[in-house]
Amino acid sequence: MDDFERLRNTWKEQRIAEPSEAGFTRLKNRIKYVTKKQKMGNVVLLSTIGVLLLFFFYIDAIAYSDVALALGAMILALMVRVLVEFLSIRHLKRLSIAINIQKFKGKLKNYCKGRIWVHTVVTPIILVIYCYAFWTLLPNFKASLSKGFYQYIVVSSLVLLVVFSFFISFQARKEMKVLKELRK
Repeated sequence: MDDFERLRNTWKEQRIAEPSEAGFTRLKNRIKYVTKKQKMGNVVLLSTIGVLLLFFFYIDAIAYSDVALALGAMILALMVRVLVEFLSIRHLKRLSIAINIQKFKGKLKNYCKGRIWVHTVVTPIILVIYCYAFWTLLPNFKASLSKGFYQYIVVSSLVLLVVFSFFISFQARKEMKVLKELRK
């Protein structure tokens, strides 16, 4: 018997690893964790949309086309993100654990690729649109607010942008780490 035959026989004699109950439970818990994070993110985004809508009607933004357009762009950007998260949650819930492990892993990998796309493409675009829309509101704020309050808005918005950018980046990295664990 040559080396190739011995190797092939050894290969055939290997046990096929069966999924363990502990591994299955850990996988389900990780999926629940990702879903919970996405739902919490949607609550925050929907709250922000609510505040923007209240502000829109409070200042009667429809009377000022540039203000209405900017606030509308901010609201629309956040609504797109909520929709993306909602579809992502729905996709994750539709993953049937009852199918064979290879099909499940394939579908899970597709889900993970989609989430990578959301974090690397969609989120930065939405953030840029939101910031640009806010930036277009600044001349209106300057004209209608006191100098001190206007400066407060500019400084606090820059601080919030930096803080939220780090927070979003941190959360995205954290989710990517969990997704990498799920892909194994």
